[in-house]
Amino acid sequence: MKGERTFREKGGFEMDISMKAGAEKKPFKFIDIPDIVTICLQQHIGKPNHPIVKEGDMVKTGQKIGDAKCRMVVPIHSSVTGYVEDLKEVYNPVLNRKEKAVIIRRDGNDEMKYLPEYDLDRRKEIVKMVKEAGIVGLGGAAFPTHVKLSSQGIKKLVINAKESDPNLVCDVRLMIDKPAEIVKGIKLMARSLDTDEIIFATRTEEGQIPELERIMKEHGIKVVRVRPSYSVGAEKLLIKEMFGIEVPSGKFPPDVGVVVNNVSTAYAVYRAAYKKEPLLSRGASFYSDLTGIENIWFRNGTSIRQVIEGLGLDIDRFDRIVIGSLMMGWSVGSSDAPLLKYSAGVTALTPEYSKPYEKQLPCIRCGYCDLVCPVDIYPSLIMKAEKADDVKALKRYNVLDCIECSLCSYVCPSQIKLTKHLWQGKNKVNK
Repeated sequence: MKGERTFREKGGFEMDISMKAGAEKKPFKFIDIPDIVTICLQQHIGKPNHPIVKEGDMVKTGQKIGDAKCRMVVPIHSSVTGYVEDLKEVYNPVLNRKEKAVIIRRDGNDEMKYLPEYDLDRRKEIVKMVKEAGIVGLGGAAFPTHVKLSSQGIKKLVINAKESDPNLVCDVRLMIDKPAEIVKGIKLMARSLDTDEIIFATRTEEGQIPELERIMKEHGIKVVRVRPSYSVGAEKLLIKEMFGIEVPSGKFPPDVGVVVNNVSTAYAVYRAAYKKEPLLSRGASFYSDLTGIENIWFRNGTSIRQVIEGLGLDIDRFDRIVIGSLMMGWSVGSSDAPLLKYSAGVTALTPEYSKPYEKQLPCIRCGYCDLVCPVDIYPSLIMKAEKADDVKALKRYNVLDCIECSLCSYVCPSQIKLTKHLWQGKNKVNK
């Protein structure tokens, strides 16, 4: 709401959102194309890709460098033109483990290998194009978009422009910059799902994105304004908020006739269809306690260091760097870690900024984490089960329903990072 600085949510927690105010007016700052990119081969939910290039190969911008034969796989492409300098395992800052990556040294050119022509009037062709372009959910989940667009019996397509994280505004900035392109991408996604009912969910106020609203009205796209609350941006929570429909545990939005796609994903679909470009770059938000929020645009494989120095900042001023938002991001040990194509944010914090989980105390069993959980699971019990390696209990407590919003950690009076235990619990169940 206009002028609102905080919001109160389930369980009475209050969060400061004042840092968003006006940040969407800042245009994207394009980070220089680096001389070396490190492109992780695992940049989607699903099976990992295998490299299809070798050391010494010459590759073009947009050339496929990794792929695998599996439905839950999207290929990965080179974001620069140059030579493959190495194939090795590097630290993947999102998966928090080492994964195979392709290291490419740029040769100064930017010669593009474009996608082939696709018949955009045919549903299967659109889905094929989206897969070959390497498009994943750009809200942070990295779910293969072509799998969503292959769903049957879909009644509603929801475009998620909620962007509920307290320090991310890149989606709103994109809506201001690229309204016609976004709508073209949305229409293609609707065509692939064979649905005419499109709902655009946004936290923006009336008049904040006037051109996009005008074009959407012309195309019969309904705009729904959602409360500026965290963490209603998660797709299952968004569906419940908008339609009163609860997606059952273990099920997904298509099971209730709804597909949700991020607004930046719609723009990526547009670029694949009309520019013949695979997913090579994206917009994101950079936040530090020195600068506030800046909107950036970077190529896949650019390092955090290159982003920070590209903004004219001294990397040595920061002692904690987070990939993602303040709430959902994960701290990384090195500023040389690469950004991924679904990295929506970078957060850099100085030594003066608080380290809330540095001195964790024993759990006092207050139950506040359970009270505020937006998906109604029990973080305190899940933490106990995870510590005991009790996989049966983890399943019984529905750990896989966790959306990793970090609200349980945020409200914990003992400053326990419960999210870490929930994340580890999910990994133990999925083994």
